[in-house]
Amino acid sequence: MLKFINRETEIWQLKNQLDSPPNSVLFVYGPKSSGKSTLMMKISKMYPGDVVYYDFRARSPSELHRVLAVQRPGPGTRMRNFFRRKVQKNNIFDGIELHEKQLKMMARGKVDPFAPLINKIKKFHKPVLILDEIQNLSHSGLDNQELAQLMNFLITVTKRLHLAHVIIVTSDCLFIDEIAKLASMEEASEYLYVGDLPKSSVLEWLKEEGMPIHLAKKTYDVVGGRPYDLWIVIQHFRATNDVNVINTMTRRKSSRVKLVLKSAGASELRFIRKISKGPLTISDIQPKILKWAVENEIAFFDPVNGEVYALSKSMQEAIKKV
Repeated sequence: MLKFINRETEIWQLKNQLDSPPNSVLFVYGPKSSGKSTLMMKISKMYPGDVVYYDFRARSPSELHRVLAVQRPGPGTRMRNFFRRKVQKNNIFDGIELHEKQLKMMARGKVDPFAPLINKIKKFHKPVLILDEIQNLSHSGLDNQELAQLMNFLITVTKRLHLAHVIIVTSDCLFIDEIAKLASMEEASEYLYVGDLPKSSVLEWLKEEGMPIHLAKKTYDVVGGRPYDLWIVIQHFRATNDVNVINTMTRRKSSRVKLVLKSAGASELRFIRKISKGPLTISDIQPKILKWAVENEIAFFDPVNGEVYALSKSMQEAIKKV
Protein backbone atom coordinates (compact mmCIF):
# COMPACT_ATOMS: atom_id res chain seq x y z
CA MET A 1 0.00 0.00 0.00
CA LEU A 2 1.31 3.46 -0.94
CA LYS A 3 2.41 5.28 2.20
CA PHE A 4 0.94 8.68 3.02
CA ILE A 5 3.81 11.14 3.29
CA ASN A 6 3.92 14.80 4.36
CA ARG A 7 0.90 16.55 2.91
CA GLU A 8 0.33 18.84 5.89
CA THR A 9 0.05 21.97 3.74
CA GLU A 10 -2.51 20.43 1.40
CA ILE A 11 -4.48 18.96 4.31
CA TRP A 12 -4.58 22.39 5.99
CA GLN A 13 -5.82 23.99 2.76
CA LEU A 14 -8.52 21.36 2.28
CA LYS A 15 -9.65 21.57 5.92
CA ASN A 16 -9.87 25.34 5.61
CA GLN A 17 -11.99 24.95 2.48
CA LEU A 18 -14.31 22.40 4.09
CA ASP A 19 -14.69 24.41 7.30
CA SER A 20 -16.09 27.34 5.30
CA PRO A 21 -19.59 27.47 3.79
CA PRO A 22 -19.74 25.89 0.31
CA ASN A 23 -19.21 28.62 -2.26
CA SER A 24 -17.16 27.19 -5.15
CA VAL A 25 -16.07 24.03 -6.91
CA LEU A 26 -12.52 23.05 -5.90
CA PHE A 27 -10.28 21.49 -8.53
CA VAL A 28 -7.54 19.33 -7.00
CA TYR A 29 -5.10 18.77 -9.82
CA GLY A 30 -1.59 17.51 -10.45
CA PRO A 31 0.42 15.04 -12.56
CA LYS A 32 -0.49 11.36 -12.59
CA SER A 33 0.71 9.39 -9.54
CA SER A 34 1.39 12.52 -7.50
CA GLY A 35 -0.78 11.25 -4.63
CA LYS A 36 -4.05 13.11 -5.26
CA SER A 37 -6.36 10.15 -4.65
CA THR A 38 -4.39 9.06 -1.58
CA LEU A 39 -4.76 12.59 -0.21
CA MET A 40 -8.49 12.63 -0.92
CA MET A 41 -9.06 9.29 0.83
CA LYS A 42 -7.11 10.62 3.81
CA ILE A 43 -9.35 13.70 3.95
CA SER A 44 -12.48 11.58 3.48
CA LYS A 45 -11.62 9.49 6.53
CA MET A 46 -10.78 12.56 8.63
CA TYR A 47 -13.82 14.61 7.68
CA PRO A 48 -16.60 14.72 10.33
CA GLY A 49 -19.43 14.99 7.79
CA ASP A 50 -20.73 12.79 4.99
CA VAL A 51 -18.53 12.19 1.94
CA VAL A 52 -19.88 10.95 -1.38
CA TYR A 53 -16.81 9.61 -3.19
CA TYR A 54 -17.02 8.92 -6.93
CA ASP A 55 -14.06 7.04 -8.41
CA PHE A 56 -14.48 7.30 -12.17
CA ARG A 57 -11.65 4.86 -12.78
CA ALA A 58 -13.86 2.15 -11.26
CA ARG A 59 -17.17 3.21 -12.79
CA SER A 60 -17.94 4.68 -16.23
CA PRO A 61 -21.54 5.90 -16.40
CA SER A 62 -22.63 6.45 -20.01
CA GLU A 63 -25.85 8.23 -19.06
CA LEU A 64 -25.95 11.64 -17.42
CA HIS A 65 -28.45 10.72 -14.70
CA ARG A 66 -26.15 7.88 -13.58
CA VAL A 67 -23.11 10.08 -12.95
CA LEU A 68 -24.05 11.09 -9.40
CA ALA A 69 -27.01 8.81 -8.65
CA VAL A 70 -26.88 5.12 -7.76
CA GLN A 71 -29.77 2.72 -7.22
CA ARG A 72 -30.82 2.38 -3.61
CA PRO A 73 -29.83 -1.14 -2.47
CA GLY A 74 -32.03 -3.59 -0.61
CA PRO A 75 -32.46 -3.60 3.19
CA GLY A 76 -29.75 -6.22 3.76
CA THR A 77 -27.10 -4.31 1.81
CA ARG A 78 -28.07 -1.02 3.46
CA MET A 79 -27.68 -2.62 6.88
CA ARG A 80 -24.27 -4.05 5.99
CA ASN A 81 -23.13 -0.69 4.65
CA PHE A 82 -24.33 1.02 7.82
CA PHE A 83 -22.33 -1.30 10.08
CA ARG A 84 -19.30 -1.11 7.76
CA ARG A 85 -19.23 2.66 8.13
CA LYS A 86 -19.62 2.31 11.91
CA VAL A 87 -16.70 -0.14 12.12
CA GLN A 88 -14.49 1.95 9.81
CA LYS A 89 -15.54 5.12 11.65
CA ASN A 90 -16.31 7.09 8.52
CA ASN A 91 -19.32 8.21 6.52
CA ILE A 92 -18.14 7.55 2.97
CA PHE A 93 -20.82 6.78 0.37
CA ASP A 94 -20.31 5.71 -3.25
CA GLY A 95 -23.22 7.70 -4.67
CA ILE A 96 -26.48 9.48 -3.96
CA GLU A 97 -29.09 6.74 -3.61
CA LEU A 98 -32.35 6.95 -5.54
CA HIS A 99 -35.16 4.43 -5.96
CA GLU A 100 -35.25 2.42 -9.18
CA LYS A 101 -38.50 4.14 -10.26
CA GLN A 102 -36.86 7.57 -10.02
CA LEU A 103 -33.87 6.43 -12.06
CA LYS A 104 -36.15 5.04 -14.78
CA MET A 105 -38.07 8.30 -14.99
CA MET A 106 -34.79 10.20 -15.27
CA ALA A 107 -33.61 7.82 -18.01
CA ARG A 108 -36.81 8.45 -20.00
CA GLY A 109 -36.36 12.20 -19.71
CA LYS A 110 -39.50 12.65 -17.62
CA VAL A 111 -37.48 14.05 -14.72
CA ASP A 112 -34.46 16.37 -14.76
CA PRO A 113 -31.27 14.25 -14.38
CA PHE A 114 -30.20 16.21 -11.28
CA ALA A 115 -33.33 17.72 -9.68
CA PRO A 116 -34.12 14.68 -7.43
CA LEU A 117 -30.61 14.88 -5.98
CA ILE A 118 -31.17 18.24 -4.29
CA ASN A 119 -33.44 16.89 -1.53
CA LYS A 120 -31.14 13.90 -1.02
CA ILE A 121 -28.11 16.18 -0.59
CA LYS A 122 -30.04 18.22 1.98
CA LYS A 123 -30.38 15.08 4.13
CA PHE A 124 -26.63 14.53 4.35
CA HIS A 125 -24.61 15.97 7.24
CA LYS A 126 -22.13 18.60 6.00
CA PRO A 127 -21.85 16.83 2.62
CA VAL A 128 -18.81 16.76 0.37
CA LEU A 129 -18.97 15.36 -3.16
CA ILE A 130 -15.60 14.14 -4.46
CA LEU A 131 -15.35 13.34 -8.17
CA ASP A 132 -12.04 11.55 -8.73
CA GLU A 133 -10.50 11.40 -12.25
CA ILE A 134 -13.55 13.12 -13.70
CA GLN A 135 -11.94 13.36 -17.15
CA ASN A 136 -12.84 9.67 -17.66
CA LEU A 137 -16.45 10.77 -18.13
CA SER A 138 -15.49 12.18 -21.53
CA HIS A 139 -14.51 8.64 -22.56
CA SER A 140 -17.64 6.95 -21.21
CA GLY A 141 -20.07 8.42 -23.71
CA LEU A 142 -21.00 11.82 -22.26
CA ASP A 143 -20.81 14.72 -24.68
CA ASN A 144 -19.80 18.33 -24.00
CA GLN A 145 -23.39 19.47 -23.47
CA GLU A 146 -23.93 16.80 -20.82
CA LEU A 147 -20.64 17.64 -19.12
CA ALA A 148 -21.67 21.29 -19.05
CA GLN A 149 -25.00 20.27 -17.43
CA LEU A 150 -23.09 18.33 -14.79
CA MET A 151 -20.77 21.24 -14.01
CA ASN A 152 -23.68 23.69 -13.84
CA PHE A 153 -25.40 21.41 -11.32
CA LEU A 154 -22.22 21.31 -9.21
CA ILE A 155 -22.08 25.11 -9.32
CA THR A 156 -25.72 25.17 -8.21
CA VAL A 157 -25.13 23.04 -5.10
CA THR A 158 -22.03 25.04 -4.13
CA LYS A 159 -22.12 28.68 -5.15
CA ARG A 160 -25.87 29.14 -5.54
CA LEU A 161 -27.49 26.94 -2.88
CA HIS A 162 -24.47 26.39 -0.59
CA LEU A 163 -25.64 22.82 0.06
CA ALA A 164 -22.42 20.85 -0.36
CA HIS A 165 -18.74 21.16 -1.03
CA VAL A 166 -17.60 19.77 -4.37
CA ILE A 167 -14.05 18.61 -5.05
CA ILE A 168 -13.05 17.58 -8.56
CA VAL A 169 -9.83 15.58 -8.82
CA THR A 170 -8.00 15.19 -12.11
CA SER A 171 -4.60 14.73 -13.72
CA ASP A 172 -5.86 16.01 -17.09
CA CYS A 173 -5.59 19.78 -16.92
CA LEU A 174 -6.57 20.25 -20.55
CA PHE A 175 -9.88 18.76 -19.46
CA ILE A 176 -10.11 21.31 -16.62
CA ASP A 177 -9.51 24.11 -19.10
CA GLU A 178 -12.18 22.80 -21.50
CA ILE A 179 -14.82 22.07 -18.88
CA ALA A 180 -14.32 25.39 -17.12
CA LYS A 181 -15.04 27.16 -20.40
CA LEU A 182 -18.08 24.98 -21.14
CA ALA A 183 -19.74 25.93 -17.86
CA SER A 184 -18.32 29.45 -17.43
CA MET A 185 -16.70 28.50 -14.12
CA GLU A 186 -14.20 31.34 -13.76
CA GLU A 187 -16.10 32.94 -10.88
CA ALA A 188 -17.21 29.64 -9.35
CA SER A 189 -14.00 27.60 -8.97
CA GLU A 190 -10.79 27.39 -6.98
CA TYR A 191 -7.66 25.31 -7.49
CA LEU A 192 -5.31 23.23 -5.34
CA TYR A 193 -2.16 21.78 -6.86
CA VAL A 194 -0.85 18.44 -5.58
CA GLY A 195 2.62 17.84 -6.96
CA ASP A 196 5.84 16.10 -6.06
CA LEU A 197 7.03 15.79 -2.48
CA PRO A 198 9.82 18.17 -1.43
CA LYS A 199 13.37 16.83 -1.32
CA SER A 200 13.53 16.93 2.50
CA SER A 201 10.41 14.75 2.78
CA VAL A 202 11.72 12.30 0.19
CA LEU A 203 15.07 11.88 1.94
CA GLU A 204 13.36 11.46 5.31
CA TRP A 205 11.01 8.82 3.88
CA LEU A 206 13.86 6.88 2.27
CA LYS A 207 15.86 7.11 5.50
CA GLU A 208 12.91 5.59 7.39
CA GLU A 209 13.00 2.73 4.88
CA GLY A 210 16.62 2.05 5.81
CA MET A 211 18.15 3.44 2.63
CA PRO A 212 21.70 4.89 2.95
CA ILE A 213 21.89 8.61 2.30
CA HIS A 214 23.98 8.27 -0.88
CA LEU A 215 21.38 5.96 -2.42
CA ALA A 216 18.56 8.20 -1.24
CA LYS A 217 20.16 11.22 -2.92
CA LYS A 218 20.79 9.22 -6.08
CA THR A 219 17.14 8.17 -6.11
CA TYR A 220 15.91 11.74 -5.69
CA ASP A 221 18.22 13.03 -8.44
CA VAL A 222 16.56 10.66 -10.92
CA VAL A 223 13.03 10.09 -9.60
CA GLY A 224 12.37 13.35 -7.79
CA GLY A 225 9.41 13.53 -5.42
CA ARG A 226 6.83 11.48 -7.33
CA PRO A 227 5.23 9.20 -4.63
CA TYR A 228 4.43 6.29 -6.96
CA ASP A 229 7.91 6.21 -8.54
CA LEU A 230 9.49 6.37 -5.09
CA TRP A 231 7.31 3.49 -3.92
CA ILE A 232 8.58 1.34 -6.80
CA VAL A 233 12.18 2.12 -5.84
CA ILE A 234 11.48 1.32 -2.17
CA GLN A 235 9.93 -2.04 -3.05
CA HIS A 236 12.98 -2.89 -5.16
CA PHE A 237 15.36 -1.73 -2.41
CA ARG A 238 13.63 -3.96 0.14
CA ALA A 239 14.16 -6.96 -2.13
CA THR A 240 17.66 -6.26 -3.47
CA ASN A 241 19.22 -3.64 -1.18
CA ASP A 242 20.03 -1.46 -4.21
CA VAL A 243 18.27 1.18 -6.34
CA ASN A 244 19.27 -0.05 -9.78
CA VAL A 245 15.60 -0.07 -10.73
CA ILE A 246 15.86 3.68 -11.35
CA ASN A 247 17.98 2.92 -14.41
CA THR A 248 15.33 0.50 -15.66
CA MET A 249 12.61 3.11 -15.09
CA THR A 250 14.54 5.71 -17.09
CA ARG A 251 15.31 3.31 -19.95
CA ARG A 252 11.67 2.24 -20.15
CA LYS A 253 10.46 5.82 -20.35
CA SER A 254 13.14 6.71 -22.91
CA SER A 255 12.01 3.79 -25.06
CA ARG A 256 8.41 4.95 -24.86
CA VAL A 257 9.34 8.51 -25.86
CA LYS A 258 11.36 7.18 -28.80
CA LEU A 259 8.39 5.09 -29.88
CA VAL A 260 6.07 8.09 -29.71
CA LEU A 261 8.55 10.23 -31.66
CA LYS A 262 8.68 7.75 -34.54
CA SER A 263 5.36 9.10 -35.78
CA ALA A 264 6.03 12.70 -34.69
CA GLY A 265 6.98 15.68 -36.82
CA ALA A 266 9.55 18.46 -36.58
CA SER A 267 7.38 20.53 -34.19
CA GLU A 268 7.11 17.66 -31.71
CA LEU A 269 10.88 17.11 -31.84
CA ARG A 270 11.53 20.79 -31.12
CA PHE A 271 9.15 20.59 -28.17
CA ILE A 272 11.00 17.56 -26.76
CA ARG A 273 14.33 19.37 -26.97
CA LYS A 274 12.91 22.43 -25.19
CA ILE A 275 11.06 20.57 -22.42
CA SER A 276 14.19 18.55 -21.59
CA LYS A 277 15.79 21.80 -20.39
CA GLY A 278 12.98 22.82 -18.06
CA PRO A 279 9.44 24.27 -17.86
CA LEU A 280 7.89 26.16 -20.78
CA THR A 281 5.17 28.79 -20.81
CA ILE A 282 1.91 28.03 -22.57
CA SER A 283 2.51 30.91 -24.98
CA ASP A 284 5.58 29.07 -26.33
CA ILE A 285 3.61 25.98 -27.43
CA GLN A 286 1.14 25.37 -30.21
CA PRO A 287 -2.18 23.96 -28.87
CA LYS A 288 -1.90 20.79 -30.99
CA ILE A 289 1.63 20.14 -29.68
CA LEU A 290 0.48 20.63 -26.10
CA LYS A 291 -2.41 18.20 -26.62
CA TRP A 292 -0.01 15.68 -28.21
CA ALA A 293 2.44 15.91 -25.28
CA VAL A 294 -0.27 15.60 -22.62
CA GLU A 295 -2.12 12.73 -24.31
CA ASN A 296 1.14 10.80 -24.72
CA GLU A 297 1.97 11.38 -21.02
CA ILE A 298 5.17 13.23 -21.79
CA ALA A 299 4.26 16.59 -20.30
CA PHE A 300 1.96 18.15 -17.72
CA PHE A 301 0.10 21.43 -18.17
CA ASP A 302 -0.56 23.63 -15.14
CA PRO A 303 -3.59 25.77 -16.04
CA VAL A 304 -3.14 28.11 -13.08
CA ASN A 305 0.38 29.38 -13.76
CA GLY A 306 0.36 28.58 -17.48
CA GLU A 307 3.44 26.37 -17.38
CA VAL A 308 4.18 23.09 -19.14
CA TYR A 309 6.85 20.70 -17.89
CA ALA A 310 7.93 17.08 -18.13
CA LEU A 311 5.40 14.75 -16.52
CA SER A 312 7.93 13.76 -13.85
CA LYS A 313 11.60 14.16 -13.00
CA SER A 314 12.27 10.62 -14.22
CA MET A 315 10.50 11.50 -17.50
CA GLN A 316 12.72 14.55 -17.88
CA GLU A 317 15.78 12.37 -17.31
CA ALA A 318 14.42 9.92 -19.88
CA ILE A 319 13.87 12.69 -22.45
CA LYS A 320 17.47 13.85 -22.03
CA LYS A 321 18.63 10.39 -23.08
CA VAL A 322 16.53 10.35 -26.27
